[in-house]
Amino acid sequence: MTNAVRAAATRRTPDPWLNSVRLGWLAAALLPDSLFTSGTSVVASVIVWAAWASVAIGVLVAHPLSLTMVRFVAPLVVVHAGASIADGDASAWRIAGMVAIVASTLVAFSSRYGAPHAQAAAYGHERRHLLRPPVAVLLPLGVLWVVFASCLAVAVRAESAGLATTGAFAGVAVCVFAAHRALVLARRWLVFVPAGIAVHDPLVLRDTFMVRQHDVRGLHPAPADTQAFDATCTTWGVPLELVLSHPHDVSLSQFGTRVSRTLDRLHVTALLVAPSLPQRAIADLRA
Repeated sequence: MTNAVRAAATRRTPDPWLNSVRLGWLAAALLPDSLFTSGTSVVASVIVWAAWASVAIGVLVAHPLSLTMVRFVAPLVVVHAGASIADGDASAWRIAGMVAIVASTLVAFSSRYGAPHAQAAAYGHERRHLLRPPVAVLLPLGVLWVVFASCLAVAVRAESAGLATTGAFAGVAVCVFAAHRALVLARRWLVFVPAGIAVHDPLVLRDTFMVRQHDVRGLHPAPADTQAFDATCTTWGVPLELVLSHPHDVSLSQFGTRVSRTLDRLHVTALLVAPSLPQRAIADLRA
């Protein structure tokens, strides 16, 4: 089966991971009082339902931007639901809604949920695989999320409409700033095309790394003593080693150069990549 046929079949086949999050997120809104806001301001209700709606749109429309919004905003709804229960409103419906929200959010952070979002933006002949993020970017994004959540918590809990509005505007501003930077993580792919392989990584690489099929000697889990260049910039899990038949140029971004502590242009015969579903990536190369 060619890459084009496999990609088309993937788009036509309903994805169970996407559908499970869709059902869970819809259930959270349909259950009575599951998204009830304890604040007295109308702004608070608008914020909670706007957060739910932004995630709902994200789970309905598969796209890298949708993946970013779901993973950035869904935990905020989890925190709100948990805080409402902690306030003493622990009805059976509210707890059921909390379970649906938490389950949907956990699935949204899984590798299999992210895969169809990456593939949704692909051209017909491409097979895209999300790359795991470097650990160096997780703490700054986590700090931005805490600031974002704190601003909206003030907006939701404030009794004054003025304070709630101020917190809402501050939260939206932080969200736009953070989402713009988080979006790059959803645009980092290992791409298979009929002519070869590409590593599209605007975070680590200055230019997309491309290699023709006949120059690829292998793609396999990296051994512990590998000498390949680490293009993952340190992440979790066992990376894959892409072995080449002869040296190829790799151009690094400022971030990649700083984290790797090397030059911004290298000649490599092998490099490490970390797709979120490594065995599926290996299977795509062999197909």
